[in-house]
Amino acid sequence: MKKVLFILLIVMLGYPANLMAGLQEEKLVGNVLLRFQGIIAEKGGDPDSVTRESIVLERSIPFEVNVSGHSLTMYAVRMVVMSGPEKGQNQPVTLIVDETGSIQLDGVFADLSTGRSIHQQVMDELARLEENPPVGDLLLKGPGQADVLFLSDPFCPYCRHAYDFLLDQQNRISELKIAHFPLNPDSGAVALTFLMMEHKGKDSFRDVVDFAYTIDRALLTDNADLSVIRIYNEEFEAYTRTPEEMFDYLQEKHQGNLLVQMEQMRGIGLSGTPLIFVDGIRVEGFNRDRVENLLDKAN
Repeated sequence: MKKVLFILLIVMLGYPANLMAGLQEEKLVGNVLLRFQGIIAEKGGDPDSVTRESIVLERSIPFEVNVSGHSLTMYAVRMVVMSGPEKGQNQPVTLIVDETGSIQLDGVFADLSTGRSIHQQVMDELARLEENPPVGDLLLKGPGQADVLFLSDPFCPYCRHAYDFLLDQQNRISELKIAHFPLNPDSGAVALTFLMMEHKGKDSFRDVVDFAYTIDRALLTDNADLSVIRIYNEEFEAYTRTPEEMFDYLQEKHQGNLLVQMEQMRGIGLSGTPLIFVDGIRVEGFNRDRVENLLDKAN
């Protein structure tokens, strides 16, 4: 069978959607409206709860795919379906569609010989934030070009692998910031987070973060938070107070700030860890290949 070669050409990145004559925007929005109304009706809801005014086309990026010598113009589009007055109720939608706004690609364009997505780069550009979200504390600076934000739970095994990987990439990183989102309040991750917050901006910060990502969970007893404080003090000999007294002190000092930061992270869509931003491009989970590719592009 003749090999089908896909060639991706990204054009006019960031060009305003309303100046692109090729995409039939109103037809696209109308079709998305019909889709959402149909889904709502199937679930027994009121389809008229979503109207034309509820759907905003935020950005579109055209790209061409050559299939056996025939060029197809496709569009990566980002839309928002507003379902309520609160920002968190709005549903983001990203699609690959044709110029008419009638056909959706349900899947990926891939190079058959490698299996790599051909439109990943355009989807990255579509999702790129102007800058990384305003959370996280500076962990290290490097000679590279990429700004990286790492959202993590120190007991998440994938987060631990991602942490080691990112430290190994220091030569390709300009700034690495880290923020913590304890997923299980009984795991000891809360105490670890408080300890890291206590040392923010100090010379000891990196050592405490390293401790958080290497502590052996098997050493923790019933009260994991107090076990964390005890093991930390055995290693660093930092406090004369009992683990109970030290945890109460850290909790009173940092819990309010932690809750604010966790709410900020939820606001950017964090529901699980790890979440990594490389120059504003979001990577869900520890996808080593994607992060390496984004670091390569930045340097």
